[in-house]
Amino acid sequence: MSAKGPLWRRLLLPVFLALLGANLVALAAWTGPRYWRQRNAAARAEAARAEVARQRLEAAELRERSGAIRANAVDVDRFYTRLVGTEKADLLPTLEEIEQLARAPGLKPGARSLKRDEVPGARVERVSVTLPLEGSYGQLVGFLRGVERSKHFLTVDRVALRADQQGVATLQVELSTYLREAAEAKKEKTRGRP
Repeated sequence: MSAKGPLWRRLLLPVFLALLGANLVALAAWTGPRYWRQRNAAARAEAARAEVARQRLEAAELRERSGAIRANAVDVDRFYTRLVGTEKADLLPTLEEIEQLARAPGLKPGARSLKRDEVPGARVERVSVTLPLEGSYGQLVGFLRGVERSKHFLTVDRVALRADQQGVATLQVELSTYLREAAEAKKEKTRGRP
């Protein structure tokens, strides 16, 4: 033995430590990039899963919107073919029905006014009827129920109710019906435009 210590401590320990260090460096060089690749791949996979979930949600929303558009198209077609009438066939019977409802027992109708308006972007004309009525609250509600049950397409646009001390109520009601524009009226409108 030498004065510096045993042989294994002098020669073998530094070689062992150098080889151990080299192995640790090789291990880090070999496993480090793989670890980071796996970590990045996991992050990308998670981002891809989130994107797929977002795309599925968006596709479901688009399917729902598509269904609503189809339902709206069916409703518009039904409106134009079944609910909207022509002036010749439907205007007079509709006005007569409104008058008949207004002359129900106990109601006192006032003078009605009629107004026609073009509906922008639609193939219909709006005919509004403003009608003042006097009667009890129950009679006026009965009038509105009759309008609701009408076989003609009527909308209640405005209602103003005023009552006095004796229990007599005055109802100012604005109803509308819609009529298809005749082909001749359309042609005249387009001819009259500059």
